[in-house]
Amino acid sequence: MDRPVVEITADMLEAAAALVRETQVNRTRVSPVDTLGGILGEFAFAHWLTGDWRNNEVGSNRGKADLFGLIEIKTSVYPFRESLNLVIREDYGAKFKDVYVQHIINVSDAYRKDIVPGTQVIVCGYATHAQATSKPPEPMTMKGGAKTPYGVFKTPISALQPMAGFRPFFEALAREKGVTLGYRDA
Repeated sequence: MDRPVVEITADMLEAAAALVRETQVNRTRVSPVDTLGGILGEFAFAHWLTGDWRNNEVGSNRGKADLFGLIEIKTSVYPFRESLNLVIREDYGAKFKDVYVQHIINVSDAYRKDIVPGTQVIVCGYATHAQATSKPPEPMTMKGGAKTPYGVFKTPISALQPMAGFRPFFEALAREKGVTLGYRDA
């Protein structure tokens, strides 16, 4: 499947690192780069959607969907492969989000997870809330065989809707919800 790719720039990385402290959520973290990766995923999606990564809502959207109150950006920092999943924690899945968009920050090493300028962010695809939460949640197996202490909804990225259809879907959703889109198509 053809997937959009956004490269992380030094400016993006610097701005994201500056936001980590103010945006970090006090919850179980599986990786020390969870918050940085999440911010970079939001930056990458803003870049893909609007042509400028600065058109993001990081820091001003606490408790809401990540963009326009409709789009939840999910990001994993991991070497890309087709067998990865869109993963939504059970507690987050209970809070309705209109649409989820999965990103993979394609690092070369799953254990070190170094994010540097030039690292690619792969925009994998999207799913509606109903699609993403259609199977019962279950603990996720981590590296080494340990299980997460919480359940997750998993959707294989190969089952996500392709990004080629996202803009018309999203524009129709925004009209239906009465949301004015404050961006110009890139």
